[in-house]
Amino acid sequence: MLNIARNRTMKRRLAIAAIVAGAATAATVAPASAQTDFSALSSGVTNAVNNTVAEVTGTTVARPANGTFTSGFGPRWGTFHNGIDIANAIGTPIYAVMDGTVISSGPASGYGQWIRIQHDDGSISIYGHMEYLYVSVGERVSAGQEIAGMGNQGFSTGSHLHFEIHPDGVTPVDPQAWLANHGIYV
Repeated sequence: MLNIARNRTMKRRLAIAAIVAGAATAATVAPASAQTDFSALSSGVTNAVNNTVAEVTGTTVARPANGTFTSGFGPRWGTFHNGIDIANAIGTPIYAVMDGTVISSGPASGYGQWIRIQHDDGSISIYGHMEYLYVSVGERVSAGQEIAGMGNQGFSTGSHLHFEIHPDGVTPVDPQAWLANHGIYV
């Protein structure tokens, strides 16, 4: 009986992981025998429509954009890349990752146009290279709210979102790892 319950739990976790990853079935994420840590997923409930995860703590975290992961956090071209890049067509929706207040919205050196949001926990998220901006400084936004349309502005080689997260409000961390800790996989 215990093995049946474990099997059901694993299948449920694989199904949640498939939804989060945008996969059609759990089998495309990992085989049933895979030893995968789904602890981040078990703390929340996933909404397949906009890939948000409502955490037990009451914080909701959303995927910043849908598209192809093209560049990670770390050294790149002789400098340090403080974020991740997600490519898609110009105008593809970009979403606020958490509730917060817009502190910048407009032109920014290198980013073309950017949006910075200070979240309720003090962290700051940065979104760059947008073609369209839908929010203004001082505006209150919710996790999963469309804030911009993807673009190719500033130092950019194609239409994409450059996304950064600064948990302490100052120091950037790897957004891919930060999102994964909140149950969002890019």
